Amino acid sequence: MGFAQLLEKVVSFIKDSQTSRENVGKAIRTLNGKQLQAVEAGEQQLAYGLQKPLLQGKFAGVDSGFISQSFYALDLMMIRSAGVCFEYEKGKVARSNYFPNSFGPPEPIVNTDGLEKDEFHKFVSLTRLQAEANNAAALIREHKPHVLFIDGSLIPMPADKPGSDSKLKKEYHQTIEAFQYLYAAAREHDCLLIGTIEDSRSERLKELLKEKILPKHELQLDGMNSLQDASILDKTLNAGERSFAFTYAADTHKHAILMDFPFPIASQLHACYVKPSQWDYPIRCEFFSNAENLTITATRVGEYVYAQSSLHKEYAFPSVLIEADLRAGLKPEEIEMVSDKIFSKVGRHTIHLRRRDRRPF
Repeated sequence: MGFAQLLEKVVSFIKDSQTSRENVGKAIRTLNGKQLQAVEAGEQQLAYGLQKPLLQGKFAGVDSGFISQSFYALDLMMIRSAGVCFEYEKGKVARSNYFPNSFGPPEPIVNTDGLEKDEFHKFVSLTRLQAEANNAAALIREHKPHVLFIDGSLIPMPADKPGSDSKLKKEYHQTIEAFQYLYAAAREHDCLLIGTIEDSRSERLKELLKEKILPKHELQLDGMNSLQDASILDKTLNAGERSFAFTYAADTHKHAILMDFPFPIASQLHACYVKPSQWDYPIRCEFFSNAENLTITATRVGEYVYAQSSLHKEYAFPSVLIEADLRAGLKPEEIEMVSDKIFSKVGRHTIHLRRRDRRPF
């Protein structure tokens, strides 16, 4: 296939996807006002309007950045976890605090287990998740925010889970424990945890719509198969609306990650989508709630995300997480400084970077 044909194919796909997105969104929107009739959808209305509250009190966010270098004998990684706490008065930031500090030094981590490439990626992810969860729990205990946003999910991803014979089983269990420590801190200090996924690719919403909701309303939308979750709801939700809330998994006992958490925790993990701006995709939001308070909690989550994500109409994301991301970022020079110090101690020819990282041309 030549470049011209490839370009034509890509343009055609984009146009078809745009048409599918609009058609699917409008078709699903026709369900608004009807009972969804799905048990796993904890609410039976498609969309809920949101008020944009005048923020008052403490709103925090946690993110982390990492950078790594691989040598033939070891892997070197640096992680910086950054916490931000904005204190609002009458809708404006009156004070800001950074935890553990505004631009703290990154934490160096060395792995000498000779992990394969896939295992090393899991190691990086698990180590980063532990740092985030521990920092978030410490921030809650120190600053006692009303709400804490996590950049990402409130649990590890299935891809993070090592195999039964992996060297990373200990790291995985430590990560699960770190998350449970975070949940306990949030409960103790009455802090609402909200996981916000910047670019979601979850299949859960699509699964619910295709298998549980659309068939009961005699709707069959083949165009939905090629769309991602946020795209499906982009034309379904109006700005200032949230979707119905639903359980994170159909069966927590069979879910690769939730099966490792106590049932009272796993069963209360829910998700919904919030559309803060007409010009950006909905945000997938995760939170904990029991069935009795689901609508109240989901609406609180939606309104806080809506109010926090109005900084830029084309990039709708909680401002406290944008600040945390800027604070957590790492530059290549920071890890190069560490590796240079190692070389100065052992000699540059004693330990070698991987070939792809030391090409002379």
